[in-house]
This record gives sequence, structure tokens and C-alpha cells, in this order.
Amino acid sequence: MHFEYFRYNKNIRGNGGFTLVELITVILILGVMAVVGASKFFSQSSFTDAQYHQEILSAFRFAQKIAIASQCDVVITLGTNSYSLTYSGSSSGVSCSGNVAHPADQSSYSATNTSTINPAVTYTYNASGVVSPTSSFTVGGRNITVEPVTGYVHE
Repeated sequence: MHFEYFRYNKNIRGNGGFTLVELITVILILGVMAVVGASKFFSQSSFTDAQYHQEILSAFRFAQKIAIASQCDVVITLGTNSYSLTYSGSSSGVSCSGNVAHPADQSSYSATNTSTINPAVTYTYNASGVVSPTSSFTVGGRNITVEPVTGYVHE
């Protein structure tokens, strides 16, 4: 009796498949997602800006550590699309001058990119890790703030 109910009841589908409307809806949704996702991958400028922003944050943090460790002032010069780290002044009778070496390959710690830095300014970390001036600037539209006294940099 139980099997006869399913055999003769026309309101219950016998197969568990999808309707044509459901399949077309899923294909349309996947198509829209593919178009939106593909446009993100073809424009690399936002990825480049984010990478350069993080690179400059790292450079500031490294400059503060090097200034404290070497007891020399470290100058960060920001151009409109470049930055560099150099030593400045003297400490304990030792002359501090020249470029700061990049820890990865010992080359000059500097870089140039297509991302815009605004405004172009020079920061100096002293031997205590204190920075001057303290202000904010943008890299590719992303803000970076340099805190007074501590010299902490953050987004």
C-alpha cells in the first residue's frame, strides 16, 4: 500500500534532478561572479599599491630598529614615487653616513614604484627611535601615520 501511494501520486517527482530554470539561474550567477572576479585580476594597480604600502611600512619599522641598534640617525626620504634609507650624523665618535643596507641582499635600502606617495617628505629616526617630523602621508591612496614620541608607524 505504501508503494502504491508513490506510484500513483502525480504531485511527487520521481526523479531527483534539477529543473531547467534552476540550471539556467545557477549558470547566470556563476557567469556574473566570473565577470566580477576576472576584472579584479586584470587590474594589477591595486595589488601593486597594497604591496608598496606594506613595503614602506616595513622600511619605517626597519629604520627605527637600525637607528636604535647602530646609535646613528636614520633618514627616510620619501619622493613622489620612491623612498630611500640613509645614515646621518655621528654617534660616539663614529661617523654615520651612507646608505642603509637591505638585510636581504645588502644592497641600498631603496625602491621606486608607480604608486604615488603624497606628500614627499623626509623623516629622521634618532638613536632613541624617536622620529621627526610626525605626520601622515598616503601611498597609492592608503594612509600611513607616524606617531609622535614612539615613532610607531601604522595604517
